Amino acid sequence: MPQRDNFDVARVLLAKAIEDEVLVRTIVENHDIGDAIVGFHGQQAVEKLAKAVLTAHGIAFARTHDLDYLIDLVEKNGIVSPNELESAETLSVWAVESRYDDEETPALDRRQTLALLGPLRVWAEQEIETLVNLKESSAEQTS
Repeated sequence: MPQRDNFDVARVLLAKAIEDEVLVRTIVENHDIGDAIVGFHGQQAVEKLAKAVLTAHGIAFARTHDLDYLIDLVEKNGIVSPNELESAETLSVWAVESRYDDEETPALDRRQTLALLGPLRVWAEQEIETLVNLKESSAEQTS
């Protein structure tokens, strides 16, 4: 199997994040579906978007679901991000680990969760596209 480059991996993560976003968008108004499910998929979308951007930039990260850690990595590496990324830290409570414990979680602001995802997806798409274009431009100049 051929080796995938960072951009291939970033695109896969982006595609998976979009699947989570589509699910949130589809179920956000259905209150028969609990906050835990909506929050989990919102958190997963943000996690995958952050990982896609970090991957496209060639930044290594630990295997984790910790949004605080991932957001901190984005900031520490000087990657410009929308304000929604910082706000997305509130979705950390909905990560994989919380799905199996008995702790009571706060109510989820479903509309706010959905409002975060669109700008973050656009940010990730633009970051990846910009970096791909830079790589291609650089390759053309060296050939």
